[in-house]
Parts: sequence; C-alpha cells; structure tokens
Amino acid sequence: LSAHARNNMASELLEQVQAAVPEAAHKAIRVVEHVTLGLVVIYSGHVLVREGPSGLAKRVLQGLRALPVVGTLLTSAVRAEARGAARDLLGRGNDDAVVPLIPIPAKGREVDDVLAELTELRATETKAEDGKLFAYVYTKDEDPHYKAISKTLAVYSARAGSGTVEHCVNQAYGIFQHSNGLNPLAFPSLRKFETEVVSMSADMLNGDGKTAGFLTSGGTESIFLAVKGYRDRARKLWPHISNPEIVAPITAHPAFDKSSHIAGLTVVHTPVGDDYRANVQALKDAVGPNTVLIVVSAPQYPHGVVDPIEEIAAFAAARGLPVHVDACFGGFMLPWVERLGYEVPTWDFRVPGVTSISADIHKYGWGPKGSSVLIFRNKEYRRHSIYAYSQWPGGLFASPSILGSRPGGTIAAAWACMQTLGQDGYLRIAKTMMETVTKIKEGVRAIPQLRLVAESHMTSLAIMPSKDSKVDILALADVMESYGWTMERQQHPACIHFTIMPMHTATCDQLISDLQKAANSVERNEIPSDGSAALYGMAAKIPDDTVVNDFLSDLMNEMYTLSPPADK
Repeated sequence: LSAHARNNMASELLEQVQAAVPEAAHKAIRVVEHVTLGLVVIYSGHVLVREGPSGLAKRVLQGLRALPVVGTLLTSAVRAEARGAARDLLGRGNDDAVVPLIPIPAKGREVDDVLAELTELRATETKAEDGKLFAYVYTKDEDPHYKAISKTLAVYSARAGSGTVEHCVNQAYGIFQHSNGLNPLAFPSLRKFETEVVSMSADMLNGDGKTAGFLTSGGTESIFLAVKGYRDRARKLWPHISNPEIVAPITAHPAFDKSSHIAGLTVVHTPVGDDYRANVQALKDAVGPNTVLIVVSAPQYPHGVVDPIEEIAAFAAARGLPVHVDACFGGFMLPWVERLGYEVPTWDFRVPGVTSISADIHKYGWGPKGSSVLIFRNKEYRRHSIYAYSQWPGGLFASPSILGSRPGGTIAAAWACMQTLGQDGYLRIAKTMMETVTKIKEGVRAIPQLRLVAESHMTSLAIMPSKDSKVDILALADVMESYGWTMERQQHPACIHFTIMPMHTATCDQLISDLQKAANSVERNEIPSDGSAALYGMAAKIPDDTVVNDFLSDLMNEMYTLSPPADK
C-alpha cells in the first residue's frame, strides 16, 4: 500500500475508536445508574417495610445531611430555627448580637441587697404550693421536713454571722433549695443565675462575648462533659477514628481517666520534666492519628505547677486539635495571684489554642459544694457537650449536664457568693493565702531533712525528703497524723501535698514546727505502728497495677459497707 492509503486507513480506524469510546462510556454510565437506582429502590423498600414511612423519611434526610452543601444548609436552617424558638420562649432580643461579658462586681455587694434580689426573683416564679406545677418539685413549705431543713440552714447562717458571705450563701441556698434547674423555662431565675455565673467566670478567665459554658456539679462533671463533647465533635469531624485518644501528662486529674473509661476513649499519658510540668516534646510525640483532645492543667493538683500551656496549645492549633485546660483546682485563684504581681504562666483564653477551661467554684471560688463551671471558647464547641433525645414519650428532652435534676439552691448560692465577695474580696483572700503559702515554703526550706518537690505557682505545695536525707516521707505523714494533722499522701514520687486555705493562716507556724519535730522523730525511727506508710509501700512494690486497682475497689467497697453496732 502507498503511504497515502496507509494514512487513510489509520485515520478511519482512529475515528472508529473515538466513536466507540463515548458510546462504551455512556453504556457504562447507564449501567451504573440502573444498578444504583436499583439498590436505592431495594434499600428504600427494605427500610419502608422495617421502619415505615417515617423511618424512610429519616434515612432520606440523613443521606441529604451527609452531602456537604446540603448538610451545611440544613444545619444553618436548624440553628436559625433554634435561635428563633429560644427568642420566642425567653422573650429576648436579637441572639445574633455578641453580648459583652458580665464581670464579677469590682466591689462585693451588700448581703442584704443580694438577698433582697434573690427573694424578689423567687416570688415571681410559679410555686409548687400553688398546685399549678406538675413536675420538678415534690415538696411544699408546710412539710415538717422542709421546715427542719430551713431551720438547719438558719442555724448555720447564724453561726456565720449576719452580713457575711457565708450567711448570704446559706440564705441563698435556702431560698431556692427546692427549685430545679432541669428546665430553664420553669425557673427562669436559675437560668439567669447560671448564665451570669458563667459570664463572670469567663470574664475572669479572659474570655470574650463569644465564650459560652455551663454550671456543673463539680470538677469531675465538668471534665466528663468536656470529654463527652470532644468525643462527639470528633465523631462528626473525623468519623474514621474508631478508637479516639486523649493525650495528657501523667499529672492530669484521674477524672479524665474515669470519664474516658465511661465514654469509650483512651488516655495516653506522657511524662513530666524535672520541674514536674508537662514534657512538651514527649506530649508532641504521643499525638497520633487517633488523638482528638490534648489536656493540660493550671495547675496540676499534685505539685501545684502550671503546665507550659502556650507552647502546647500552639502545637495543638497547628495540628487542628482542641486543648482543654483543667483549672478545677486553680481557676478561681490563679487570676488573682497574677493580679497581685506573682509570676504565673499564661494559661487561660488569652492563649489562642485553648478551646475550653474547667474551674471549680466550690474550691477557691468559695462557693457551695457542688458548683463548677465548664467554659468553651464559643458555642460551637459547647453544643457537642449537650445531650438531646427527641423520641421519649415524656416529651422532648435535652440536658447540658450529666445530672437530670439540678439543685437550684447550689446555682443560686454560687451566684450570691460571687456577687457578695466581689473582685476586691477575691483579691483580699488571695493575698492572705499567698502570704501564708510563702511562709510555709520558707519554713520547709529551713528544715534540713525536707525540700519542696517543685516551685508551685499558687496556694499549694508538696514536700519530699531532701536529697541527702534518709527520712521516709510517708512515715513522716504517719507521725504528723499522730500530732492531729490529716495528711495527703502522694506517689511517683512519694511526697505530701498541702492545699493552703484561709484557716491555715492561724496554724502555719504550728505546721512548720511539727514538720521539723516529725522529721526528727522519723530519723530516730519513732514511727506509729498503725500508719498508712505500709499501704503505699505495698502498692509501690506490686508490678501489676490491675492488682492494686482491684485492691482499691475492694477497699472502697468495704469502707461503704454499714458497720455493725458497737458492743455495749
């Protein structure tokens, strides 16, 4: 064949191939379409038979929400409806506006003024005694036991002295002792107290108008809700993670391990440095593909030091990971310590990578037992900590807490405490506490056999034997208890913890003196035979921690067993 003929044949063959490819592609697409449609029809029929029309509608909606654009539009629509519903139910204005935070009063309010406001607010709400409330409250003023409780509170208030913060807290609790924070619409005053407590706390922690949170029953609940929230957030953002992990220094509170055990996460513990702060490089190395949260402390409880939060949070932000700061212990002390001029590492919402903070009001917030706050950088983080269930025959159910019923007395008392104490009160107490802890530290340094474990950043400290001392610190704790003190023993390393409180101002000289005397006694081997040093020594020698865990569970089980009556 000539070259011209060969070229013609090649051109014709190329045209045939080009014509055949689109036709084959179209056929393949049609086959895929038919197969997909068939599968959809079969699946829809299966769902319709098993779950009915409502179940099918639910599956369709779930499928649409999985589509990026459609899901975003649906989420926006749902949130707009929620804002509108809240606006209608609460009768308030534009929720899109950023509301400035309410600070703790610069000067504590008069007790009578606060109590008058509490009484006035309570009088505006529906009372169980009126017989028009069908949930939440099961008692009435006329009940003998109710009157007995009120009289008991009155006794405590009288002991505290009229006009004191303690008196105000007791009275506030009594006014709202049978109110229930389960439903914010039934007791609007409790909602006011809670939102203002959160706002005052967030302002103290350098939050802004977008900061949001909840009042909880204590540090463990605050931590649990944080863990639950970040787990649920991870399920939406990273659904491929089937075994979520939290990375935390070994000094983080066991409430994180407890919460993770319940919520199905794993805590990866990392070591601390010679200063007992989190080892930053070790923490970075522990972060992996399953990490959903990094935890740090301000300060950590055992030794009172603040972790290097700025450096850790910067690393976390670069990785797109949230950071929770556990300030349950120091959240209501560190801000005032810093304002007094003491050196405190930056740890709160001033650090860009920090996404949430827990802080206990019932510790250095001086509020009633059972009060803590969990505060998120914004409502987007907070929404994941809420539990909602819409299919209960008893009604639509949503809860911001682990608890269902929430004692109104605690909520009101927490608000009253912050109002009456004021910033000047917090500063005054912090100043006294820091002077006391400084005095105790100086006293410990003067005892040859003892030393500080670390340079704490606030009103706590831990002590251990000096490097050239042969004193057994746990035996020293036993000797101190024989003097009438109650000691807080710790391990890894063995040491004794001291949380300094207002009552220690009067006893700190005796504490220092007794520590010196106890150290001398231990050196002479004058140790009580019924102490707990042997218990900690046993635990340290058992290589399998599950055995120790079983022992502790059995011990707790026995301690909460009703004791037999004493022989007469």
